[in-house]
Amino acid sequence: MTSYFPDARFFDEDGHLFPYDIRYDPGNRAHLNLLADGRIQFRVVAEAGLTAGYLVAADGSGRQMRNVVSGPRFDVWEVIVDRTERPFSYSFAFRSSDGAAVYSVPAGVSNAVERLDRWTVDPGDLCPFEIPGWMRGAVIYQIFPERFHNGDPSRDPEGVDPWGAPPHWLRHQGGDLIGIADKADYLADLGVDVVYLNPVFASPSTHKYDAVDFHRVDDHFGGNKALRHLIDKLHNRNIKLILDASFNHCHPTFFAFADVVANGPESPYRDWFAIRRYPPKIKVRPHLMSNWSNPDDYLGHLLRLQDEAGVPVEESDDDGPPVETNYECWYGVPSMPRLNLANPETRRYFLDVATHWITEFGIDGYRMDVVRYVDDDFWVDFRSAVKSADPDACLLAEIMGDASPWLQGDRFDATMNYTFRELCLDYFATGTSSTDEFVDGFTRMLAMYAPQVTEVNQNLLSSHDTERLLHMAGNDDMKARLATAFQLLAPGAPGLYYGDEVGMTGGEEPASRGSFPWHDQWNRNLLDTVTALTWMRRRHPALRYGDMQFVWRSTDAFAFTRSFRGERLLVIVNRGGALRAIDVPVRSGRPETLWGPGQARPGLGAVIVTEIGPLTASIIKL
Repeated sequence: MTSYFPDARFFDEDGHLFPYDIRYDPGNRAHLNLLADGRIQFRVVAEAGLTAGYLVAADGSGRQMRNVVSGPRFDVWEVIVDRTERPFSYSFAFRSSDGAAVYSVPAGVSNAVERLDRWTVDPGDLCPFEIPGWMRGAVIYQIFPERFHNGDPSRDPEGVDPWGAPPHWLRHQGGDLIGIADKADYLADLGVDVVYLNPVFASPSTHKYDAVDFHRVDDHFGGNKALRHLIDKLHNRNIKLILDASFNHCHPTFFAFADVVANGPESPYRDWFAIRRYPPKIKVRPHLMSNWSNPDDYLGHLLRLQDEAGVPVEESDDDGPPVETNYECWYGVPSMPRLNLANPETRRYFLDVATHWITEFGIDGYRMDVVRYVDDDFWVDFRSAVKSADPDACLLAEIMGDASPWLQGDRFDATMNYTFRELCLDYFATGTSSTDEFVDGFTRMLAMYAPQVTEVNQNLLSSHDTERLLHMAGNDDMKARLATAFQLLAPGAPGLYYGDEVGMTGGEEPASRGSFPWHDQWNRNLLDTVTALTWMRRRHPALRYGDMQFVWRSTDAFAFTRSFRGERLLVIVNRGGALRAIDVPVRSGRPETLWGPGQARPGLGAVIVTEIGPLTASIIKL
């Protein structure tokens, strides 16, 4: 019987009604994406085992898709089409491994495509999502300014600890922006493209996430003049600078909160915060703090806060939280009252802060703290303000987990990729995941975001908020070296945490915030690996911009390719013992080892690689 719908049975047969796992969401950039050149990218995430895929138009024509990411459980199928001016309707058709027809429509897997069984896209409704080109695959170097280098001891806070003392959350060691500028050549030689600074705004703390003045660099860091000097030094070496900021909270001596403390509900700034009762105060229950690591330090900190900010501290022996405030704070921390960015005046103030550092100082973007805790529509206004000031500024979000809702083109360009960190630590550092689990997780991570987002996501292994990589690896520098090598060979923007490259270690903060060991012995094996691979990324565009495809795996090793504009590289990663020989199913007439152990020669439809050392990575030009 003739069908009224040309696309009803694309393969001229009914579709198999097994419940295949096929995922497509046209509201997600990872699936439907307008590229910068005007073409439209379609991506479908499907269970492994499908052998062919097609984008099927309502007129029955089909565009063949290609498998761009392949894993143990999921594959990503992609097709890119030229942009048209008219809306068009479509569905998807696949072949299963046993040859069955599989039709995917908005309702799910179907036996055929009928009148209402199609998605419709209006190209006029699609907006481009352009990422700063300089951030694609860039090497990011994160610095905790208080602990990197002391360039001007005359600016040290009173009672500063000696450089290299055990890090303490309340005690300073004198790092400053002058010191970072002094080490600009070190950063350039390391192959760094971007420096990301933890907060530098005026604040009494070591971390400075509790800013007192968002328009002023802390005097102990050298003030605004030191920031200008640092920007010049970095820009002269073609290194960008990203500032960290938290617009979710402030210090109690911030002018608006100080006014609320002084004037209560009569303050014109009362709606800048969420005050449950007046006056703002802190209740402490010392008898419930016995299991805290440093209860006396914390009580002393709160009493100093009382003296500095005028927020009363009351001790109580009743039941309740050990520390309690009658105003909203970040995670209940009294020194970080929450800002109400739903209030129009507060919002205008912080949008002005955001544009100020772009227009007046020429910073290259922001890493924004605790993004999930801020009113979501604020980030739409934030992006608009920053991109109006500098369309090439990069906006990086701190979000632990799937950041897809914030990476659709209207808020952030990229995220701190803690998913990457967890996958790598489980596989390389602790060995708690298998190769199949790692490749499966990595494949699914690649499918989470639009390709241009994946290119700029900060793939970190350590940060100021986490244990350092070497600590997580049990201080095994070979495991740390292998994890770092993979980090520098995988898609994205590898994020190096200051000192990891020379073997710094440390557990949970503040232990992870130690001072850089400028005068101590460095782990040259780690440093040489980082330097070699950062510069190799510059010489081989496939390592910076290329697609990734897993092509081989065994119990403790795997291989993938990186491909870009005719350059194709094979990367072999081995966390286990030595491998005498492996056959990787990729073709090459004259394979050449560029870095790492292993000798490569062509085989029958494969590259044969021999003498692969334990805990090593290798790069082979195909």
